[in-house]
Amino acid sequence: MKLIFSSISRLFFSYSKFFASLFLLSGISSFAYASDQPTYLKCNDKYYKLTGVEMRSSYNVRTKKFKYTSEILSYTNDYIKFDWNNLYGGWTIDRNTGEFKTPKDKLVCVMNKISLNDLPKLNDDGKLF
Repeated sequence: MKLIFSSISRLFFSYSKFFASLFLLSGISSFAYASDQPTYLKCNDKYYKLTGVEMRSSYNVRTKKFKYTSEILSYTNDYIKFDWNNLYGGWTIDRNTGEFKTPKDKLVCVMNKISLNDLPKLNDDGKLF
């Protein structure tokens, strides 16, 4: 009787550990965002990186990173509005025409969408292509 009880209890505890670990692992959720891939924009000779949450500017060729970050205030069908360091009002990008405007509606430039491969690169001597 003692042997049967110990076997059943070991079986019960091993299955309970298995189901507890399965339950805990299934409870961990992973999030998938549709805006994981950023959009790269070119405005005259400046480059920008637009994600669903922020706008980055001032691309450094050597480090391959963007220096300044700005949070997007509103993302609508027609406009993307963001603010550089909460100092100015709201910079806007017209999603239909690509016009990049200051808070006083002064046109800075017309942005063009580019790919990651179109960002400037250095050659072996450290010079721009």
